[in-house]
Amino acid sequence: MKKNILLPVDFSAHSNNAVNYAVDLALEKGYSIHLYHNYTSASAVFEDENGRNETNSPTFKADILIKNLAESIKLKHPTLEITTQCERGMITETLPELATPSRFDFVIMGTKGITNDDSQLIGSTTYVISKKAKIPVLAIPTEASFTPIDKVGLLSNFKEEEVQTVQDFVNIIGKDFELKLMHVHYDHSSENRIEDKLEVWKYKIKKYIGVTNIAIEVDSIQGDIEDLDTVPEVINEMIHEEKIKILLVTRSRKSFFERVFTRSVAKALFSHPLVPIFFTKA
Repeated sequence: MKKNILLPVDFSAHSNNAVNYAVDLALEKGYSIHLYHNYTSASAVFEDENGRNETNSPTFKADILIKNLAESIKLKHPTLEITTQCERGMITETLPELATPSRFDFVIMGTKGITNDDSQLIGSTTYVISKKAKIPVLAIPTEASFTPIDKVGLLSNFKEEEVQTVQDFVNIIGKDFELKLMHVHYDHSSENRIEDKLEVWKYKIKKYIGVTNIAIEVDSIQGDIEDLDTVPEVINEMIHEEKIKILLVTRSRKSFFERVFTRSVAKALFSHPLVPIFFTKA
């Protein structure tokens, strides 16, 4: 059965970038896309020629915008299956209810919306949705563009759920990529022990999922280097050095990412990600 992408949009430049990413991925994989929008005060009304809001129209502004967006995509890519939906409500409440395995395979959405800090699609909202959705969420940074997914990073803290994260990703993307098992620690003396544990993870993933091209990347926080003295900074450096295309993050109450995200400094990893972040289903 053809996989279906749930793609929330707010018609901003940030959102449009996520649309472009989703379209390219859908074309490569033969997937369909469902465009979804929650009405806002800006998208539910038209402005008249004097700049005043017109509230008497039976058609909301967003209805026209989403129709035009779908038509523009179809014009460029006639074979791509596109459906649309607009509804009232807060996206953090309505989208998780819609994002179920019976209807969709995964969500793609931008990490920001109409503005960088005042929108329904800011990074924190994307993170909330990733916690609530029953299907995986792929969060797309503003600067990201779709390229062949040949190298993927998995943030690991040796939790069993991480194997399922890889399985969820493989179910969507396939197995044709190099997987980097990534771990950040505080103590150089523990590096050999950590690498031994990651070797066990390599074995499990190869045996149970069939991904065979796996490498290990271990690094530590460097307190004497300002740009590398926090976990997010080290992770971003690893992403840059290893040319990671997508970062896999396990949704688990006690996961590595959950712990670092609670620290204010770690929010930078999600608010300003270098690459798309794949959150496993809640």
